[in-house]
Amino acid sequence: MAIKSHGFIMPVDDLIGLQPSLVVLSFCLIINALMNCMEFVDSLELGSLGLLGEYGGDLRYCQKCSHYKPPRAHHCRVCKRCVLRMDHHCIWINNCVGHANYKVFFIFVMYAVIACIYSLVLLVGSLAYDGTRDEEKNGGSFRTVYVVSGILLVPLSIALCVLLGWHIYLVLHNKTTIEYHEGVRALWLAEKGGSIYKHPYDLGPYENLTSVLGPNILSWLWPTANHIGSGLRFRTVYDLTQGASASK
Repeated sequence: MAIKSHGFIMPVDDLIGLQPSLVVLSFCLIINALMNCMEFVDSLELGSLGLLGEYGGDLRYCQKCSHYKPPRAHHCRVCKRCVLRMDHHCIWINNCVGHANYKVFFIFVMYAVIACIYSLVLLVGSLAYDGTRDEEKNGGSFRTVYVVSGILLVPLSIALCVLLGWHIYLVLHNKTTIEYHEGVRALWLAEKGGSIYKHPYDLGPYENLTSVLGPNILSWLWPTANHIGSGLRFRTVYDLTQGASASK
């Protein structure tokens, strides 16, 4: 039996074989998101945001590496090294998600969400149009597979959408997961001291998008990272302020 749509035929056997892979992939991404909550706690460094100077932040000294590290870099206790613009350590790729591969990770999560939703749509469509015939021929075995796969894919798809939405928020504000929690602490200290705190790397939604995904909109959906630069220095709101002052 096959599903036919607009001239394209997909055997149901292939569809059934696809479900376990998508379920496992989705489960791994969810566990990864939960593990992030524990991994970045040891990497919080309030000084990296709270003490930013006029020119984008002074070099900080890493006690574990015994070296100076640039702004937005953090020490990963798993990799035992400092990572440029570190977001989190991913246990599933046994590597850190940071400056060099964050765009690839972001696109991977986005495509995983699309794959899960597409698979769920195929399941619902197959169950609605071919469920009765399959039940007569196979004694309801296919319907059971569809229902179980759908029950697993619905919450997993929702969880992945939440994960994707979280990283979309981070991209739009030019933050990492670590910087978000550092910012919460910095905001609390600023309010306590009667001052105003603003994330220094938030250049505006469009500028933030281009800094992460690239200046060419056509390349936003491709896992390329030719635009990211060295990762040793990033533009800040202070640079924009100085540029505006100089133009006047």
